Amino acid sequence: MNTSRLRHKILLAVGLVLLAVFSSIAYFYTSHQERMILQEYKRSLHTMTSSVVSGIESIMLENHAEIMQEYANRLKSIPGVMEFVILRRDGSEAFRDDATIASVNARLGGEMFQPRTSAEPVQVMASDDPRLVAAKNTGLETYFETSGEHGQRLQVFLDPVMIKPACQRCHGNEHAVQGIIRITSSLAGIEAEVLRSRIHSIALIGLSLILTTLVIGYMLGRSVVRPIEALTKAMTRISAGELDQRVPLRGGREIRHMAESFNSMTAQLQKGYELMSREKDKLATVIRSAQEAIVVTDAGGIVVLVNPAAEELLGKSAERIRSDGFRMLFDDPALMERLIVGQGTEGHSEVVRCRGRSLLVTAAEIDDEGGQPIGAAAQIRDVTEERRLLDELRHISITDALTGVFNRRHLDERLVAEFARASRYGTPLSVLLFDVDHFKRFNDTYGHDQGDRVLQAMGRAMHASMRQYDIPCRYGGEEFVVILPEADEQGAISVGERLRLRIEAMTVDGLKVTISLGAACYPKLAVSGPEALLEAADAALYRAKEGGRNRLEVASPAASEA
Repeated sequence: MNTSRLRHKILLAVGLVLLAVFSSIAYFYTSHQERMILQEYKRSLHTMTSSVVSGIESIMLENHAEIMQEYANRLKSIPGVMEFVILRRDGSEAFRDDATIASVNARLGGEMFQPRTSAEPVQVMASDDPRLVAAKNTGLETYFETSGEHGQRLQVFLDPVMIKPACQRCHGNEHAVQGIIRITSSLAGIEAEVLRSRIHSIALIGLSLILTTLVIGYMLGRSVVRPIEALTKAMTRISAGELDQRVPLRGGREIRHMAESFNSMTAQLQKGYELMSREKDKLATVIRSAQEAIVVTDAGGIVVLVNPAAEELLGKSAERIRSDGFRMLFDDPALMERLIVGQGTEGHSEVVRCRGRSLLVTAAEIDDEGGQPIGAAAQIRDVTEERRLLDELRHISITDALTGVFNRRHLDERLVAEFARASRYGTPLSVLLFDVDHFKRFNDTYGHDQGDRVLQAMGRAMHASMRQYDIPCRYGGEEFVVILPEADEQGAISVGERLRLRIEAMTVDGLKVTISLGAACYPKLAVSGPEALLEAADAALYRAKEGGRNRLEVASPAASEA
């Protein structure tokens, strides 16, 4: 920052304040002068009308009415007055006709005053003119402005002539105002005098403004500007990173106090910066050495932090990640947008397949205390091994360890789910229940190890004979169940016979093995649930054994009802 600008700004500010103050003073002073000039002008007019009224009274009381017309005509030639007219109450010009003479003679009962040889009535103002009405009703002088033929400003002065006791004999006492004196004059002289007053005021105030500004500017420069310039220079160096700056303690008490506060602030700032730098270094070490990828943006969406783990997991350089942008981390903007708004499979998280790995991606906006976004962050963790172990554990939890087919728990869960789906959509569902013929004899004759090998052979045969979406399960002991989704009776017979023939054709350690099967099909059997369907297959299996074994029996509605 150019410190010389500070002086100019302060001087400009002081000048503007003083200008406002002096301008206000000039305005009120000139306004006062204008009012005083106008008031003086009005007083002079009133003095003039008062003299005229006194003259009229003297003439009339001396019974010289015949000279009033000449007196009125001479009044019109008063210097500086454009119009000087004596009006009656109805707005007509007095002393121009015989109306008043006739009225006075009638009141006095004789011809006290001789009529004029010529009468020229002149109506100067309308009788209902509001200003004329106000003057004669209130008895107060009235001023108003009008425009002349050439657009010049004119001032009209109406001064009521109050009736005196001496005049009541001739004119009566019905009205307090006997007549109106109307004087019209140009405002050009007054405006010129006001302009001269303004020019003198402005010149005087302008000179005072310049001198005051220079004096105050000089005093402020010594007592305020120089210390502030020192503070400004120190702050400029601090903004450049020079936190060891201190300013000298000089100037007035307030400036010294400000300098002390500044020095204390910079000392605290330096300590805080050093502490922050150490913490920043620690954080940078943690982030760079983290096994999880971290990508952070600023409020404008610009990527400002990329750790090495992010480069390794994403297979991109830090430069490319920054240039592509936050939403293109996986070249799928919709994915990042979904995660930021919390609509991922796990809210702000989702597992993504990338370069043969399973990556758990978490992304969200970072808000300040007021709830305004200040950036966004993404955390990426390689969960490939975790997912593999999870899948393996899940497989173990639902698989029979001996035979490799699904266990009883998975059988119960899937049979309930498949029966509900078949009931909802009206699709067929079949189950096969079978066991090994004379299995007890294998155990008794050849031992349990041989029996286990026979059961293992059953598992392999089931996998080889089933459709992709069939569900082979071990029911318990030597009994097995196959769930056949969307398979009707013919489909169940086809799968069951294929399985039976495969097992019949194979040998286990040189031993022949056969199975007996029972099939049950929904909705051909109007059973109420999966347990009933399994019971029907068990009944069919029982009939297959009674019928000679190594055969398949299908549960029929009649047999199920029996």
